[in-house]
Amino acid sequence: MSPLFLDAIALTHRPDLDVLFLRWPQPVYDFTVREVYQQVLELAEATNARYWLFDIRSRGPLSDADSHWVRNEFYPTLHEKFDHITHVAYLLTPAHAEDHFTIKAAEESRKQSWYGKCADFEGFTSETEALHWLKKCQLAEVEK
Repeated sequence: MSPLFLDAIALTHRPDLDVLFLRWPQPVYDFTVREVYQQVLELAEATNARYWLFDIRSRGPLSDADSHWVRNEFYPTLHEKFDHITHVAYLLTPAHAEDHFTIKAAEESRKQSWYGKCADFEGFTSETEALHWLKKCQLAEVEK
């Protein structure tokens, strides 16, 4: 599938890797997080993509409202759209990965009822490590 560019957003599906990529190469002010994530859902539905890599190194932090929306509305609705778990690898800067608020948000998300059922995620500072994790998720599901 050809990439979809929404101003500074690059959204692609790589069938050879079976991975949906969302790249946020710079802070974006033209599109809201909700608009971008809606595009992710549409591409995921069209491609049946269940392994996602979100490169958010340059996106900038989410507002409290957007963070709440992702945790309490976006992820919980995945079970309504898909009959499988969605694995999301977040590509972070080292500073973002060590940030107190990022760590706390991840901990809060892992306590949600949807975590491990309709979605799970991990954070990485290396794209190679993120792709390896997604591959492990793929292999684990094949072995089931």
